[in-house]
Amino acid sequence: MPKDNIRIVIVEDDPFSRNWMALLAARDWRTHVVGEADAPLKILPFLSSKASRVDLILMDTDIPGDEDWIPHILGAIQGMKRPPAILCTGIRPNPMVLSRLQHPAFTGYILKDEVSYSLAWAVDLALSGKWVITDSIRSTAFTLGIPLPEPCVIIDGRKTLTEHLTPHQAHVARLAFLFSMERRELADELGVVEDWSYGLVSQIYAQLGLKDILEDEDVLKSNFGEHALLMAHINKLKEHGNGSIKARALETLAFHLITMPEIVQIN
Repeated sequence: MPKDNIRIVIVEDDPFSRNWMALLAARDWRTHVVGEADAPLKILPFLSSKASRVDLILMDTDIPGDEDWIPHILGAIQGMKRPPAILCTGIRPNPMVLSRLQHPAFTGYILKDEVSYSLAWAVDLALSGKWVITDSIRSTAFTLGIPLPEPCVIIDGRKTLTEHLTPHQAHVARLAFLFSMERRELADELGVVEDWSYGLVSQIYAQLGLKDILEDEDVLKSNFGEHALLMAHINKLKEHGNGSIKARALETLAFHLITMPEIVQIN
């Protein structure tokens, strides 16, 4: 696990998906996008550059015409002092890809709609020594008799916003924390006065238990204790906050809470 931001490269041919992944990575304290490409082989020059440090490659497996990217990418990272991990993504399970992910460079295979907003959590887990999958990948592997590396976890981000929030609060949280809307913009979007938008966000903070997380060490550890980069950032925030936490920092902490997925270890 890197001691500072996880440096990732996104390989995705759909601009919408690529931009969405980059937005989620930018909002998370742990991840930093250092490169993007619309095809696997386009990242080879970037990987060969000695000045580039890449911790993980988010690799789309649905790019037409690039089915044979695996040997080229593995060949490029072979012999690197710090070879990047590879976390595969897709819209639907690809049995051919799944059957070829036994190389230790691969750290999992996730479907975009099943990981939802929890992309950075998947990246964090993938670099903590766990093989990360979503439920449809587990089902496909079981049906085809493809063994999964150990330890392996299933990550499900589909209920992140609705688990502890009402539908209206979930909508406000999506705008305020995922899209980082300013309060005036948020008020305009919701059709309320600006002061009311502050109240809505404060209600969500209370619903998420943000105060308890910041003030109670046991609650903090129960939420983030297994994620060293997040714990380090939150503790640094508390140490230098002089008793008050800046609004933007609170929003970012709320972002991590509403994107926290359900995680199940299967072996």
